[in-house]
Amino acid sequence: MEKLLFRKLITDISLRALIIIFTIGLIVWIIQAVNYLDFVIDDGHNFKIYFLYNLYNFPKIIHRILPFVFAISIFFELIKYEKNNELLIFWTNGVSKKKFINNLISFTFIVMFIQVLFGSFISPNNQFKARLFLKNSNMDFLPNLIKQGKFIDTISGLTIFINQKTDNNSFKNIYIQEGQFVDFKQNDNQIIYAKEGFLINENKKLFRLLNGKVISNNNNKLISFEFDKIDYDLSKFSSSSIKKPKIQELSSVKLIKCTFSLMSGQTYIDDLFSCEIKKLKNFNQELYKRFIKPFYLPILTLVCCFLLTFSKENHNYTLRTIKVFTYVFLVLVISEIFMRYIQDSTIYLILFLGIAFICFSLIYIFLIGRVSND
Repeated sequence: MEKLLFRKLITDISLRALIIIFTIGLIVWIIQAVNYLDFVIDDGHNFKIYFLYNLYNFPKIIHRILPFVFAISIFFELIKYEKNNELLIFWTNGVSKKKFINNLISFTFIVMFIQVLFGSFISPNNQFKARLFLKNSNMDFLPNLIKQGKFIDTISGLTIFINQKTDNNSFKNIYIQEGQFVDFKQNDNQIIYAKEGFLINENKKLFRLLNGKVISNNNNKLISFEFDKIDYDLSKFSSSSIKKPKIQELSSVKLIKCTFSLMSGQTYIDDLFSCEIKKLKNFNQELYKRFIKPFYLPILTLVCCFLLTFSKENHNYTLRTIKVFTYVFLVLVISEIFMRYIQDSTIYLILFLGIAFICFSLIYIFLIGRVSND
């Protein structure tokens, strides 16, 4: 009977958490997707890249909101069980409040493992894949970016100016600047002017220019020539979107190796990112978020279990539930604040992990003492 009761409790908490997490997650995902429209509007990527980039960033959202959602789910399920007299079923079947709390804590450790899994592997791995989509993508949306009377510098190393756009893919008075803007000290600089031009082929990556002139720099000497027709290949250029992975997109193994190398004064070299001592604080903050912050989940569960120390029959029941909710919110805020105080030393990581264990132990001892007297 006890197993059935606890199974129902865990199922109710899980269902509520799943509903809330996907509802809030979807709202946040849609808002984030709107903000990422710049990839299409300003950076020239197609809608497939845009959709995949947003899709692979969804686990990051789940990882961020999971602690709050899990605490809220336990909090409201315990209130519902109390109001429906379902907690009495536990007590009348010989389940002590201490055993109830221990079983709930055991379930929380499973959720904590899922949180660590999301934070250390699934979320950074998916964000890294999303970054690869940008890195490997082409300027598939370029025709829509080209507008008359406007400088287009979305493409890295290339500036295009169109004086007039006659139809979808045909233009007049075209100016193309390749390399640094008006800096002929660089050998890769080139200016092309054409009276007419149009984009050709299915991918529209070839700019056919008619009746124009090319001015380029070769060994600090200006070379110019006129042409009747040339094909300018745009496929060699890429978007100016950030393509190097951010810290939150790096694998946990690389972060740990880099951090310990910096601590021991050794050098760690990686093609994906720069392992520099000035970034050590950021690395430690990311490690805290992935591996230490989930340890506050059991503390949140213990705080929610203070709802078991009073019943709906108490005249100040509503006030007490509000106090418990306030403490839950306070724990969430403190776990976030600690991350801001992480410095470039492993001592801080150990310190905040120790604080989590000490707080859990003290709250557990105090709570068990309270329910044992009931």
